[in-house]
Amino acid sequence: LTEDNNNNNNNNNPLRIMLIGKSGAGKSSSGNTIIGKQAFKSDMKLTRVTHCCEKEVGKVGDVPVAVIDTPGLFETHRKKDDVRGILKCVRLQEPGPHAFVFVVPLGRMTLEDQETNTVVEKMFGEKVWDYTIVLFTHGDRLEGKTINDVISESDENLRNFLRRCSGGFHVFNNKNPEDQDQVTTFLAKIQTLMALNGRGHYHTALYPENERKIRERQECILKEREAEISRRERELQEHHQGDELERKKRELWRREEDRARNEAEKQTSTNTWIFLFLALVALMIVWAVKSRCGAEPAAGGPGTQCTTSVLL
Repeated sequence: LTEDNNNNNNNNNPLRIMLIGKSGAGKSSSGNTIIGKQAFKSDMKLTRVTHCCEKEVGKVGDVPVAVIDTPGLFETHRKKDDVRGILKCVRLQEPGPHAFVFVVPLGRMTLEDQETNTVVEKMFGEKVWDYTIVLFTHGDRLEGKTINDVISESDENLRNFLRRCSGGFHVFNNKNPEDQDQVTTFLAKIQTLMALNGRGHYHTALYPENERKIRERQECILKEREAEISRRERELQEHHQGDELERKKRELWRREEDRARNEAEKQTSTNTWIFLFLALVALMIVWAVKSRCGAEPAAGGPGTQCTTSVLL
């Protein structure tokens, strides 16, 4: 667990929220509702609008928040690229989300939702659910019922999933973003979740082993290139300003993160193959020695006594 050095109400240390879920679930609209402005592009159609990770900042009352919107995770032909795209955006997530918000439309849990859950756990590790709150969208469809009524009438798959998520659940009506009560209540639930986690955030050590190694190497590569990236940012400042400058900076960092991710993956893969090769060589040596020691002695001759010590 990594605890923030300052209180999360500090302007330099906003509460970091990452929205995850399948395409069309309402992640971008929910992000807009949270920060109180149309920052993320959203569409009512069940098609992807967010093609890469995006971060926007705002305030809920006096609490600064940073919301990270992510591409949809259930599109078979894009799944691998989407997963990689989310994992490589290290800078946007630094030093790590305080809460993952799993966005799902109101209703029963579909097979797609269940498969998305599996993808999320493979990406972030099984500890991810300790930092997750479920956010139901389409609250306008409750039709007089409460969200608790809907949950109690739902299928067992949904109830079991909710039990796994330490942050519980909440519901948004994104058609009524002016209703700030739904946002402040949601934020209170996230702060309760943070308290359960010692006010810490999700960090690299909690990722699955292979992903953790890649991220650690990626972070090192980006740090090594920090001076060069800063120089290129200064060059951009000489030729651009305002929104155009910010867009160019985001594009620069995406390219650098992609480059660092590629290099980290190659190095990690190479190291794995070297380890496997050395392990195979060691096994072959052990097998050869044992075969020799176990050989039958020649007729009338003394047996062979072997003492073997293999150091790996």
